[in-house]
Amino acid sequence: MEPLIVFDTKKCICCHSCEVACQLENDMPPGLQLRWVKSHISGEFPSSDFRSISTACFHCNDPACVSACPAGALHRRADGVVEHVRSRCIGCGYCVQACPFHVPKFSPAHHTMRKCSFCIQRIDNGKGPACVAKCATGALTYFRNGAEASTAQAYGKNARLHMVYEIEGKPGDFSLPDPVPLNTATSFQLWKWITGLLPGGLLLAWLWKRVESGEKDNE
Repeated sequence: MEPLIVFDTKKCICCHSCEVACQLENDMPPGLQLRWVKSHISGEFPSSDFRSISTACFHCNDPACVSACPAGALHRRADGVVEHVRSRCIGCGYCVQACPFHVPKFSPAHHTMRKCSFCIQRIDNGKGPACVAKCATGALTYFRNGAEASTAQAYGKNARLHMVYEIEGKPGDFSLPDPVPLNTATSFQLWKWITGLLPGGLLLAWLWKRVESGEKDNE
């Protein structure tokens, strides 16, 4: 069974309760969010339309962040949840560069990256994610088995995302890329890692040379 969160734009009232619940559940410092609500205005006054969307990690079927992480801090579980293991994270930021939705955030307070892990501490104990539990209008719905959800037309359903959107209008109206981006990190990530290590390697070589030069001068 693969869990699923469904967001319905028609029911969201932009109350930000999901944000607060996420902050409290996941020990997030002020100013950093794993889930956030954004408002979008379409059309022109007086017939403009105000809509809100609650966004977090999509838990992709083929996650680019996992392919990009050199420390093994990100991995896709058997149930499809993309878990972030903070104890392994080195805060390098490669996951941010690779993620097509720009989801992971760097936490100065923790010196690591942070991202939604689907509240695995709750769902593994039979509970729903904190954001869903505190949504006052039912705009967020949790399905323990995503196959039971009737979301054939939802954004992200065909790409097997584990957070999908039932939206009114087009994905672009909510700043969602259409079609859903694919994982392009794998084939180029080794070269990115090497490129990232080069400056540090050159600096160490220069420092080593300076030390050797100083030792010779003292002889």
